Amino acid sequence: MSKPKISIITITYNREKFLQQAIESVLGQDFIDFEYIILDDASTDDTQEIIKNFSKIDSRIKYFCNKKNLGISKSRNRALNLSNGEYVAILDSDDVWSDAAKLKKQIDFLEKNKECVLLGTQVSIIDVEGKYLGKYNYPTSDCQIRKGMLWRNPFINSSTVFSREVASSCLGYNDDLLIGEEYDLWLKIGAIGKMFNLADYCVDYRIHGGNESVLKRWCGAIDTYKIIKQYKHKYPNYLSALLKSYARIVYSIFLIIIDKIRYKK
Repeated sequence: MSKPKISIITITYNREKFLQQAIESVLGQDFIDFEYIILDDASTDDTQEIIKNFSKIDSRIKYFCNKKNLGISKSRNRALNLSNGEYVAILDSDDVWSDAAKLKKQIDFLEKNKECVLLGTQVSIIDVEGKYLGKYNYPTSDCQIRKGMLWRNPFINSSTVFSREVASSCLGYNDDLLIGEEYDLWLKIGAIGKMFNLADYCVDYRIHGGNESVLKRWCGAIDTYKIIKQYKHKYPNYLSALLKSYARIVYSIFLIIIDKIRYKK
């Protein structure tokens, strides 16, 4: 049995409200030579039923469920180890691939540019109900991306396609990170090959309470600080990025204090 060209990975935990739309956006892709690995991190809602309903009608869907909640980094590594494709594409379970030609565009680019090991796209921003809020614009060339890599993560996770072999050679995601595990992987991959973003808007990135909490801001600030220090010799503009990370930590502490004051009231 031949291996698929690309393995699509979705990690999900209690996202029944958004999961169906995410899956439908994958199955609606023009490029069809893929396996779709959906890893359920021990959800307690109707996630399992939703996935199994889809897997009954499309054999490309491979459903796996953790016996206990492992967290995002360990779950990503488990799914990566289960994948068989030459390339890996990520779709977080609360996001949507808005362009049916997304995978085809990315595979075409990667096949023509073998030096590229990581490829993203531009993204639109939506809210809980799917209402359009705006756009995120990311640099497209390797030079631009590399120049600002420590300053800002230049990829939205759900837009990325990368070399499975290169990611595996980097030992995958860092299990010690609570947040920012994908950013850390991009920095590892980028030290091996070139990185690009297509100019096309192919993903709807959803903003909601689950990904904008005060605690998540704090954890993200701390993990980003650790990541920046780790890769200071591999990418430019380290000092300015470090100062920004300090400011982000201070701001997250301020938000925590304000949150506690409001809670006491």
